[in-house]
Amino acid sequence: MGETADTIYTTVLTPQPESESSKKRSSDATSPKVEAEPEKKHGGSTMLSVWPPTQLSRDYLLNMLINILSKDSCLSKRYGTLNPEEASALAKSIEEDAYVVGSNLVSSDGIKNLEAYTEEISYRINKCAKDQWKKKMNARCSSVPELEEA
Repeated sequence: MGETADTIYTTVLTPQPESESSKKRSSDATSPKVEAEPEKKHGGSTMLSVWPPTQLSRDYLLNMLINILSKDSCLSKRYGTLNPEEASALAKSIEEDAYVVGSNLVSSDGIKNLEAYTEEISYRINKCAKDQWKKKMNARCSSVPELEEA
């Protein structure tokens, strides 16, 4: 894979006044607004940080993980679904543990933190799905009576 940049530099433009039609369009939008992290000045340029994620982003990810574990998804087609309560508890644990892993890194713009956070979530959700599947298979196998040898 390619290397990631440690710093992202951007140019700040002066905001232009909004016209009435653009105000109406932006108020009609149904997608949630995501606010950028505060900008930090670095050598005359503006630097944006992607870490830590906002609470809104973390909540959105948590809901997505719950849906992946409890509803039809690529993962559930292979390993089965969990009931919503189990999926919620498991998703919360996965997200919190991944957040701790991401927070332990030092990165000026947060890209390495975010990368570690997402990789940890991916690893943990796959591991948990496989573990749940193994538990179900062991329960099924233990309930099947053994064949008597002749």
